[in-house]
Amino acid sequence: MHKNMQKLYESLGSYFAFDPHTVSIEDFFGDLASFRNLFMDAVRENHKKREMEEKIKRAKLAKEKAEREKLERQQKKKQLIDMNKEGDEMGVMDNLMEALQSGAAFRDRRKRTPRNGDQSPSCSAPWWPGANHDNRRTGLERSRSRHNANPMVR
Repeated sequence: MHKNMQKLYESLGSYFAFDPHTVSIEDFFGDLASFRNLFMDAVRENHKKREMEEKIKRAKLAKEKAEREKLERQQKKKQLIDMNKEGDEMGVMDNLMEALQSGAAFRDRRKRTPRNGDQSPSCSAPWWPGANHDNRRTGLERSRSRHNANPMVR
């Protein structure tokens, strides 16, 4: 068995081009294991780099698409404004139908501002004229306790 192992190790030495008499079996397999670990680390790192490049590429494409769409919306808006300036009434219904179908007519571009004063029910200011707001938070009182609710069960 030992002779067979030595013979196989010498054939490995000739295959990997090292002298099996000067390099011990432990050194060779230790080097082989460290090479494998480093190789696998490099493969993982290359995979991560490739994923990051793809992610950056997708983000760049999405940004370009968003900019293109923004320019198109601005051009459509400008065309609508120009159409109103010219007084040319042709295509107005088509533009309105397109705005309704795309949902552009329903977008509220104004920023909402909060109402003056607090309108919540917990507010101390009366919101209903003549209403008595003193008893708003009174709790319900129970006439029976829970442990005596069913006298048959014990």
